[in-house]
Amino acid sequence: MDHRREHLPRRLQRAWRISPPFLLAAGFMVLILAGTALLKLPFSTSTPIAWREALFTATSAVTVTGLVVTDTNATFTTWGEVVILLLMQAGGLGLMTFAVVALLSLGGRIKGRHYLVASSPYDATHPRDVFRTAREVVKLALVIEGLALIPLALVWVPEHGWAKGLWWSLFHTVSAFNNAGFTLSSDSLMAYTGNPVINTVIPALYLIGGLGFIVIVGILDYRFNRQLDINVKVVLSGTLVLSLVGTALIYVLESNNPATLAALPALSDQLWASWLQATTPRTAGFNSLDIGSLTQPTSLVLMLLMFVGAGANGTGSGIKVATLFVLLAATWAYLRQRSQPTLFSQAIDTTTLLKALAVTVMAILGIFLGTLALSITENADLLTVAFEATSALGTVGLTRGLTTELSGEGQLIIMVMMFVGRVCPLTVAYLVGSAFASSRDSMKEELQIG
Repeated sequence: MDHRREHLPRRLQRAWRISPPFLLAAGFMVLILAGTALLKLPFSTSTPIAWREALFTATSAVTVTGLVVTDTNATFTTWGEVVILLLMQAGGLGLMTFAVVALLSLGGRIKGRHYLVASSPYDATHPRDVFRTAREVVKLALVIEGLALIPLALVWVPEHGWAKGLWWSLFHTVSAFNNAGFTLSSDSLMAYTGNPVINTVIPALYLIGGLGFIVIVGILDYRFNRQLDINVKVVLSGTLVLSLVGTALIYVLESNNPATLAALPALSDQLWASWLQATTPRTAGFNSLDIGSLTQPTSLVLMLLMFVGAGANGTGSGIKVATLFVLLAATWAYLRQRSQPTLFSQAIDTTTLLKALAVTVMAILGIFLGTLALSITENADLLTVAFEATSALGTVGLTRGLTTELSGEGQLIIMVMMFVGRVCPLTVAYLVGSAFASSRDSMKEELQIG
């Protein structure tokens, strides 16, 4: 047995031998079922809801998606909202801290400082630091949420009073950092389109949460070592490019739309709305514009951003920013007839490239199957159906109005897609990573390399 395991409790040693993706899926399923039961309690709702609606809400909260079939504030009591908040926190931080178990199961064979991480959160944690890392993830998240609570309270306490204002601030802080997209307003953030505090703090929360723990730590460590590793560079540059390009595209495409940007009185309001709407598809799910009124080109831009998602280790989903840039680098290398793709002058190894390809192909297949299934069960146009499928699989939470009109079969399809979209990227990346780790071990045994 590995000497690192000798001092571990027996229960942890047994858990070590269980597949991490299985543990993740089982943990999420337990949370969903427990949340469903709690949300179905009489004192959790203002008006009774069906079991299917409770299950849908719990699934959306645990997978931090944000799609809802009922108005959260109108349907649930304060107790029900507390349950949703706890489910969002557990679902978001659960994936980040799960990096510890996944790395332990691989014996720490993959080190993030030496390999570009395309999509799996466990690639950047060293075995001797796994327990400290788990604690630090939670501590860092609570500190960030605590700091963001203050400016949001300055907006909502004067508007709603101390009790309700602080609760709104806490709920939206947790929802934003965990990229959940749940709000206590029936129109999301449309009432705050021109509010600089809301449009700064909320995006900051979901962008930071979406970067991931390893990237955040890499940024904090920069003041000591004055260098950023390849994963941090790719995620930061990718996030910046996607955010700025997305903002510009939405502004250009919607500036003459009387149902969206053209209806806003000031240029600053239009820019704030374009900014939030360009960054929120990175799996956050908030909106300050009416999504159903967006033009078709803008909807396609949002679908691309939802497909890409956030950074590895983060609270968001999607194929991940680094995955996109790995594929772009590989394509560029092929066009230039180069055998080795590179990013920031660093070669991309075969394992990383295979992870990127596997995750991307699975995501495309999932969106196709989801769109096909919804086009059969729902009476809606293809763009609306495809948008809903992409949002569910990317655990984003944006909708063109289809969610509240879903049939029973449609709700089941969306629930499955939200669950798969949360668990599948890690599972695929883990399987590829563990396969390569095993092959390297076998090769070492055959060649007797110590």
